[in-house]
Amino acid sequence: MHRLDNGQPIRDAIHAAGLSIERLAEKTKEADPAGYGISQSAIGHMVSTGPSGRDSFTTRSADLVARALGKPVAELFTNTPT
Repeated sequence: MHRLDNGQPIRDAIHAAGLSIERLAEKTKEADPAGYGISQSAIGHMVSTGPSGRDSFTTRSADLVARALGKPVAELFTNTPT
C-alpha cells in the first residue's frame, strides 16, 4: 500500500483524533487481533515528510493504522504508487 499525498491524510487523521504517534501505536495493538500492532517507528515513517518518510507499507500496517484511526484504508492509502 502507498500513502496518499506524502502522508498528509494520515497526519490530518492523527491530529483530528487528538492522538500522538505513541498513542496511535498503542491503538494499533488494540486493533490487531494478534495484539502486536505496529511500532512508533513505522508510524513515524508513514507521517514523515523528510528523508525518513517512506511511501510503501504492508497491507497489514495500512489496515491497522486505518482501523486505529477509524478511517477507511482508501482515505489514507492506495494500492498504486502516487
